[in-house]
Amino acid sequence: MATDQSDSGRLEVPPLENTAYFAIETDDDYVRIDQSLGNQVLYTPEEARDIAGSILEAAAEAED
Repeated sequence: MATDQSDSGRLEVPPLENTAYFAIETDDDYVRIDQSLGNQVLYTPEEARDIAGSILEAAAEAED
């Protein structure tokens, strides 16, 4: 999973003014995820799918 928060059932959601900017593009055989916070920008396709899956799971949980 993209984040390992197994010790708690809920993720803390930061206020909107504290969220990071994301730009997602392809870069040769990688997925480039530029973000205003953090320093990793290149992910393998498998890692990018894992991140996307985690985001989709959290969005689905938030809607329920």
